[in-house]
Amino acid sequence: MDVGVPRISVLVVDDNEDHRHLMDRRLRESGHLVRQAADGTEALDRLDGIDLVLLDYRLPGLSGIDTLERIRATSGPSVVMITGMGSESIAVEAMRAGAIDYVVKDTNYLSALPQVVERAWRVHDLARRARELQRLALLVNSATDRKSIFDEIVAGARVLLRADACVLYVVRSGTVIREALAGAVEVDTGELAAAAGGVLSGSPEALVEALAPTGSGEETGLADRLLVPLPSPDGDPLGVLVLLTSKPRAFLLEEIELAGVFASFAGTALRNLDQLELERRLVTELQQSLELRRDLVASVSHELRTPLTCITGFSSTLLQHWEAIGDAERRDFVSKVRHHADELADLVEGLLDFASAEAGKLEPDLVAVDLHDAVRTAIDGLAPLIEGRHVAVTVQPVKVMADPHLLRRTLVNLLANAVKYSEAGSPVAIRSASDGGLVRLGIVDRGVGLSSDEAYRVFEPFWRAHRGDKGRRGTGIGLTLVRDYVRVMGGQVRVQSALGEGSTFSFTLRRAL
Repeated sequence: MDVGVPRISVLVVDDNEDHRHLMDRRLRESGHLVRQAADGTEALDRLDGIDLVLLDYRLPGLSGIDTLERIRATSGPSVVMITGMGSESIAVEAMRAGAIDYVVKDTNYLSALPQVVERAWRVHDLARRARELQRLALLVNSATDRKSIFDEIVAGARVLLRADACVLYVVRSGTVIREALAGAVEVDTGELAAAAGGVLSGSPEALVEALAPTGSGEETGLADRLLVPLPSPDGDPLGVLVLLTSKPRAFLLEEIELAGVFASFAGTALRNLDQLELERRLVTELQQSLELRRDLVASVSHELRTPLTCITGFSSTLLQHWEAIGDAERRDFVSKVRHHADELADLVEGLLDFASAEAGKLEPDLVAVDLHDAVRTAIDGLAPLIEGRHVAVTVQPVKVMADPHLLRRTLVNLLANAVKYSEAGSPVAIRSASDGGLVRLGIVDRGVGLSSDEAYRVFEPFWRAHRGDKGRRGTGIGLTLVRDYVRVMGGQVRVQSALGEGSTFSFTLRRAL
């Protein structure tokens, strides 16, 4: 038997018992597996696991042509039509019905039968490979499920390359891991993974190579495995397709090339799935960003409306009832208008700063600033908000390099946050400490605190901790601005917090020389 042809499972269908016996014996002598059927109905019941059918043209009951058509209708095995009549019309009829070959029962047909079977099997195998490769090509280009596509690839490679098992290893975060497996073979998985890693690192002893193949049918040496790297357009290692056999055998050049096709399928699928995952992640992030920005628009609209409503209300009252209102009340109304105008200006300024920071255009004007004076100025500016609270200030009279405007806004945002997320009347502490050329300033509250996950996200734009919020106003960008202000001034900001125990927001600035 040809070294490139495996043991073929053949179903011999003939109503003549002697002919069945002679064909059975001849094919078994050639190393093939044989089953028998006496008519078409019995043949249709015995197709499972059959590679090729030798079908007599004349059968009782269901004719040979009818049987052939039913086999082809179910995408069953390939069929070779056999008859004692050398009629050209019968040959044409059989080939039109789907037979892949035609044999006449002459005096020499038994001796030639193994070659007929092997030739027919090659045609059958080629058609099967073409169908499978076409199916996988379509699947690779349209697949969205990682497990199913790689399971299909290793299963197809195992069957078409006559391996006992096929394993796909891929590289994830620099580590070689098993992605998919078809079949089973006794092999040390650690050693196999190491061999796959050796292929990816360029170790030649790990890869079974074709030593001298120059054409179809040439052989490599005997081996129990074939390792084929997944091709990568940029040269980065993607993975390895491994074919395993229970016993060492020769891998033909055709098989190595076919294994390369399956490796290409796996590489293409891997890149497509990674691209799909990236696109999904980007879509998710974009959707989240759009939702956050919608929330921002809603929050900003509310925040703008509040001071504008107050300004409109107090100014309208003054215009309509100026004469009826006393001097003291008029001064109070004007003061309130000024307060809400300042609040509105502060909100707009914060939004402009956020836009500049997002665009990378937030430019600080660093000068030497007295940190103690800056803290006192911020506290005085927030007097109405922190009224009734004890604010303990332990800040060194040290000068730091900062932008006075950005430092004031940093302190105001952190103080407002401490008040917002703590009970009315609870104390707030402001402390500083020097560490070499840096000064760290911390604002400590006894509020609701943050979980570790919340602390990780607290500086994200538009994110707000709803627990303890109590419906308070805010745009959700205050702490993001703190992070950006401190960053452009050359410092770092961090938070230490525990649920129910409060939070400490601190930042560093360089000491002025």
